[in-house]
Amino acid sequence: MFFQYANRIRILIISTALLLTSILNGSNIIKSLPEGVSIFQLDNGIQVMLIEKPSLPMVGINTVVKVGSAYENFATSGMSHMLEHLLFNGTSTMTQKELYDSTDIIGGYNNANTAEYFTNFMMVTPSENIVEGMKLQAAMLFDSVIPEEKFEKEKGIVLEEIAKMLAKSNEQIERNLIPIIYEGHALSLPTVGTYSTIANMNRDDVYSFYKNYYVPNNMIISVIGNFNSSEMLNNIKEIYGKAKPSTVEYPQIVGLENGFNTFTNSNNNKVFHRFYSGENTQLQYFFEVDQPANLELFDILEIVLDENKDKIKTELNNLYGTQVQGVEFSIKDFPVKNYIQAALILTNENELEKIGKTFVELLYKVKFEIPEETIKNESVKARTRFLQNTEKPHMFGIYNADIFAEYGIEQILSLYSGDNFVNAANELKNFALNKSYITIVQHPEKSSKKVNQSGESKIKNFDGSKEKADIIVKQNTDSDLLAIHYLIKNKAQFEHKYGKDAAKIWHDAFGKRMEKPELQKISAKYGFSFAVNDNPFIPMDNIYLSPEFGYIRVEGLANDVKLAIQFLNEQMLNFIPTEEEFNSANSKSMMPSMMGHGNAAQKLFESKLEEIIYENEKYPESNEPISYNQLLEFGKEYFTPANMIISVVSPQNVDEVSSYFDSFNKKAVNLEKSLGFIKEFKPIDKAEKIELSGGGEQSYLYYGFQKNINNTDEAALTVLSLLLSDEIVFDIREKQGMAYRMSAGIDIVKDKAMFNINMGTRPENVEKLVPQFPKFFTPDFDEKITSSSVKRAVNMYLGRMMFRRLSSINQAYYLGYSKYFYDDINYDSKSLDDVKKVTVDEVKDAARKYLNIENPIEIYVK
Repeated sequence: MFFQYANRIRILIISTALLLTSILNGSNIIKSLPEGVSIFQLDNGIQVMLIEKPSLPMVGINTVVKVGSAYENFATSGMSHMLEHLLFNGTSTMTQKELYDSTDIIGGYNNANTAEYFTNFMMVTPSENIVEGMKLQAAMLFDSVIPEEKFEKEKGIVLEEIAKMLAKSNEQIERNLIPIIYEGHALSLPTVGTYSTIANMNRDDVYSFYKNYYVPNNMIISVIGNFNSSEMLNNIKEIYGKAKPSTVEYPQIVGLENGFNTFTNSNNNKVFHRFYSGENTQLQYFFEVDQPANLELFDILEIVLDENKDKIKTELNNLYGTQVQGVEFSIKDFPVKNYIQAALILTNENELEKIGKTFVELLYKVKFEIPEETIKNESVKARTRFLQNTEKPHMFGIYNADIFAEYGIEQILSLYSGDNFVNAANELKNFALNKSYITIVQHPEKSSKKVNQSGESKIKNFDGSKEKADIIVKQNTDSDLLAIHYLIKNKAQFEHKYGKDAAKIWHDAFGKRMEKPELQKISAKYGFSFAVNDNPFIPMDNIYLSPEFGYIRVEGLANDVKLAIQFLNEQMLNFIPTEEEFNSANSKSMMPSMMGHGNAAQKLFESKLEEIIYENEKYPESNEPISYNQLLEFGKEYFTPANMIISVVSPQNVDEVSSYFDSFNKKAVNLEKSLGFIKEFKPIDKAEKIELSGGGEQSYLYYGFQKNINNTDEAALTVLSLLLSDEIVFDIREKQGMAYRMSAGIDIVKDKAMFNINMGTRPENVEKLVPQFPKFFTPDFDEKITSSSVKRAVNMYLGRMMFRRLSSINQAYYLGYSKYFYDDINYDSKSLDDVKKVTVDEVKDAARKYLNIENPIEIYVK
C-alpha cells in the first residue's frame, strides 16, 4: 500500500503514483496535454501543475497538503481541520490581523478546506498581485507559529462549527453511518472532529502534527489564470521551493488503519439501527464496489442508477403506496473502499422489512448497461466541465483537491479529457451488484418539543417585444465556451395564479426532456450541460434563487454557436410537458429532501425576522398543488419568449448572435412588461424585543436598527458595511470564539438600510453577547476609519465580487439580473465602479450621519 512502509520507500512514491496512473488509465497511450497545461516537480518534492488562462483577470494558486481525517485517530480526530483554522492566526512575521489586511489590500481571497485525504489552501488575486498572494500562502504553510493565545479562541470557533453542522439532520445521518461502513479505518472519524476531541486538543500536539505533515514533499500545487508559465515556475521555486523536505511519519495504530492502507470490514450482512433528528425513516443499503481500473466507472454507475430510480420508486409505490416517499442513490468512493449507497425515505415503519426486501430484489434486477451514445455524451461533457473549471480559479482546487491527493496530477488530466469513459463502459459489462451488503436503519428521534483584467468585451442589448425576448449578448473572444442564461420573469406572479412550485415542476420536466437519448445525441455535439433548478444548500448556487424569476442555464462549446442556439430555440418554443413528465417532476417536488429537514430553531428565527423586517410578498406563495392542466396554462404565460431575458456570452459577434434568435418568437398571453419586484423593508418606528424558545444546539440572535438613506450614500455605506462587518465579526468570532458563521453590517434596499448583527451561537454565550451589540454601532466609529482600511475593504469587496463574475455563465446571469430589476444591463458593473471610487471622507461622513441607534429590533431565539 502507498504509505504502509513510507519511511523506507519514500523515494519510490513518484514511481508508484505514475504506475497507479497507468493502471487507472488502462493503457500507456500517450496523448498531448491540453493547451496551456504544464507539470513540474521541484527539487524539494512539491509537484506543480500550471494552467494558463490569459482571458482571466485573476490567478488562483491552490496548495493541496496530503493530510486529512483519513490520517487521524481518536486522539487526533479533527486535528487536520483544526490546524487549517489555526494557520490563519499568524506567522513569525505577521499577526493574524496583518495577514488578513495584507490579503485584503491586494484584493485577494484566502481560504481553505479540509476533507478526508487533504487540506486545500486557495489564494486568488488579480493577476498583477499573485506573487504577493503566494508569499502570504507560503508563509502560512511553512512559517505559522500557532500562537497559544489564539488556540482556545479557535477551539471555540470549531466547536461552533460542529454545533452548526449537528443542527442539520443530514450531518447526523452521515456521522451515524461512517463508523459502520468504514469500521477499522480512520475514514470512520468525522473530518471536523467531535466536541470531545476538539475540547481536549492541546496546542503542542497540533504543532507537532503541523511540522510532520506540512512539508513540501507532501504537497501538490496547481495554478490557474493569467500568467506566463516560465515566470510562474520561477516564482514558485523562489517562494515555495526553498522549504526543507522531510520524512512524513504516519501513525501506526493497532485496529485502526489510515491513509491508503486497506482494511477488512466485518459488518457485511448485518443490520444497524441509528437515530437522527429528522421526520422520516431512512433505510440505507451499502454495496461494496471493487476499485475500478477507470474512475469514470463511478460516474457511469450513477447514471445507470439515476435512470432506474423513478422506475424502482413506481414499483414500490404500486406495492406499498405512499409509505415510500423517495429513492436515492449515491457513490461513496475512496481509494481503500467504495460503496454504492441505496436509500429509501419512508413515512412509517409498518412494513419496513418487507419494503426493504422488495427494494433489494429490485436493485439486483437493474441492468448495468449504458448506450454507446451516452458514453460519447459524457466524454464531451467531461471536456466541457474542464473548460468551465478553468474559468473559476477560486474553485479549481476545491473541485479537484481530492483527485490530486488520492490519485495524483495525471488523473486530473485523464478524468477531464473524457477519454476513459469508453474503458469504463467496458468495465461496466462485467459489473454486478455485490451479494453482500450492510443495512442501516436511520430512525427519526421522537421529540416532545414543539417549535412554533481580461481584454475588452463588447456587450449589446436588444430589446424584445410582445412576441420576442430581450436579448443581451456579450462577446468574449478569449473563451471557447458558449454560455446562455434564460431569465424567466414573473415567476411569483404566475405561481400565485396557478399553483405551488409550478416553475420548479416545469423546469424539472424540461430538464428531464433534455435527457432523452434522441436529444442527448444532438446536444452532445455542442457539449451542453443544463441547470434548470438549483439546490439552496450549495454555496454559490443560492445567487440564482429568487421568487421573482426562474432560469435555465446552458453551457457548452462554442464550436457552432448558430446551430447550437437554433437547437435550443426549437426545444424551448415547442416544449410542452407530457403528463408522465409532469407526474415525475411533481413527485420529485413533493419528496422530502435528503439534505434533511433543517433546524427548527433556525427556521423559527428566520420566520420571525422576515415577519418583523420585511414587507409582505407582492404575490404570496400558493399552497395549492398544481394540476397537469393548470401547469399547461401556466406555461403559456410563463414559458414564452416575451417573458424571458436571454443573456449570451460567446466568442462570436454580438449582432450575429442576436440574429440567431430572430425566429424565437411566440404571441404572449396578457403579458405586461415591468421591472422585477424587490421586497422592501417595513418602515420601523418603534423599538421591539422578541425572545422565543427554540431548543437545539444553537441560539439565534438578531440586533438591528433602520435608517432612511440618500441613494448617493449607497456606495459609501457599502464600504462602511464592510468595515463594520470586519470589526464585529473579528471581535465576536476571532477574539472571543463565540461564533462559527455570522454576518454583520448594513443591508440596503432602495432608500432604507438595516444596520445589523445576525448570528448563531451556543446557548451559554447569549448572555455575554447581547449587551455587546449596541456598542458596535456608534458615530465615533469614524475615528477607526483610515485610508488604508478603506482601500483594503474596497479591494477585498471587489475581489470577492469578481469571483462570482469570472465564469461566462455568471457574467450572463448578472447582465440579465441588471436588466430585469433595473432596466440597465450595466447596473451591476456601475455599482462596482461606484464602490471603487469611494473616498475615506465619504465613508467617515456616512458613519457620523447614520451610526446612531434608533428603535432597535432585537430577536433572540434561545
